[in-house]
Amino acid sequence: MRQRITLKIAGKETQHEIDAAREELIRAAADRINREIDSLRYDYRNQDLSDVLRLILLSEETKLLELEARNRNENNKMLRNLEELDAVLGEYLSRQPRSLPKSTL
Repeated sequence: MRQRITLKIAGKETQHEIDAAREELIRAAADRINREIDSLRYDYRNQDLSDVLRLILLSEETKLLELEARNRNENNKMLRNLEELDAVLGEYLSRQPRSLPKSTL
């Protein structure tokens, strides 16, 4: 179900139409962005808001790329483990005697 919400980011209110199931996550993201803006505005007092937003964007995109790389590595490791397990299981099953299914006559 879709719903409209109002978010305030960097002092500006905006309307968004979102999936209701994602509202909590989206509001948490907006809160995190606002906290980061407040923190960076304190650290970079002489920078305007667009510079602060660029710093936040760069930081968040870097985190996203790191997370994607970590997930790729974990997925590759899991795939190798599954392939090893498949080989071991295949070898084990190939040594087992084959039996025919019982007749239902």
